[in-house]
Amino acid sequence: MATGYPEFGRLLNETGRPMVYSCSWPAYQEDAGEMPDYESLKKHCNLWRNWDDIDDSLESLMQIMDYFAKNQDRIQPHGGPGHWNDPDMLLLGNYGLSYDQSKLQMAIWAIMAAPLIMSNDLAAVRPEIKDILQNRAVIAVDQDELGIQGRRVLSRNQIEVWQRPITPVAKSGHHSYAVAFVSRRDDGAPYRIPFTVKELGLTNPKGYRVQDLYDARNKLGVFQSESQFITRVNPNGVTFYKFTAL
Repeated sequence: MATGYPEFGRLLNETGRPMVYSCSWPAYQEDAGEMPDYESLKKHCNLWRNWDDIDDSLESLMQIMDYFAKNQDRIQPHGGPGHWNDPDMLLLGNYGLSYDQSKLQMAIWAIMAAPLIMSNDLAAVRPEIKDILQNRAVIAVDQDELGIQGRRVLSRNQIEVWQRPITPVAKSGHHSYAVAFVSRRDDGAPYRIPFTVKELGLTNPKGYRVQDLYDARNKLGVFQSESQFITRVNPNGVTFYKFTAL
């Protein structure tokens, strides 16, 4: 596979037609206990499947998130413009995910700079799920020009924090960030949890202007690195914000 895929890519390029080339050999190597050659992947493929196939269920979604978080130190650095890690397809619009769980997958795929490839029946997608799939602010995070893949940076009381550096970059060199708060809780009610902005990994001394990426009307104001940021996350759901560096 590590030779066949590059050879097939060479033949594709010889056609002279623009194509996006997706490779699967890392997923098979992982199963066999082999370490993928990421330099070869970046040279020959536009995207590659890292791990298991996704199923239409929250359990499968969470397992894939766990895999990427557990292995992020070796996987994350290799994603970037023209060569992307692929956690598999978007399940939104099928049967297995609730509304909140659909928002969760879309947010985490955007944090991971993942290819947004849908696996659903477009004719059957409900209007509220269509709104998630067409959310321009979330898509802009996924397609941010820096192409930096995000990471899970913190977990507290079954609330995970995932963040990704994005544009704009302040004159001081501090990035803006997309930050997702993911609930692994199933206790039947929204969970209120505070963090300082600094705990989220955001240290710009001039602070950040914060906006809810799933509700454009919800502009939360300016927060400094020592400010307390409080969010309420639905069970197995997500809240998703853009922290714009000032």
